[in-house]
Amino acid sequence: MKKSFTGMVLVLALSLILTACGPQKATLNVTATDKGYDSISYTVPAGAEVTLNMTNNGAVEHEYAILKLGQHVTPPFGDKDEDKIFWELDGVDVGETKSDTFTAPTEPGEYDVICGIPGHIELGMIAKLIVK
Repeated sequence: MKKSFTGMVLVLALSLILTACGPQKATLNVTATDKGYDSISYTVPAGAEVTLNMTNNGAVEHEYAILKLGQHVTPPFGDKDEDKIFWELDGVDVGETKSDTFTAPTEPGEYDVICGIPGHIELGMIAKLIVK
């Protein structure tokens, strides 16, 4: 009986350790309007599996594009800026909520977030993704 109990404790401890070592998960709930996002910054753990749920309460289509660390866009956003994008959720139609998942950067820092639809950065559709 003692061996059986010790074995069960060992299996339980190993399960807890392996679960703790698994990837972190995070969820970002973002609301977009025609004047910007609902926050100026969003924070996620480095390397986490992030689910982004974006609701568009504006009158036109919007997107959520995360730029690579150290990259910035000088308006207007265009083809010259496409290679600066780390990840994006695009095509969120009016009144729609769209979700997708990405792996957060492993390097901590502040990453620019923009709406890459022409003219939207100028309207204030910018934010920061803070990776810790």
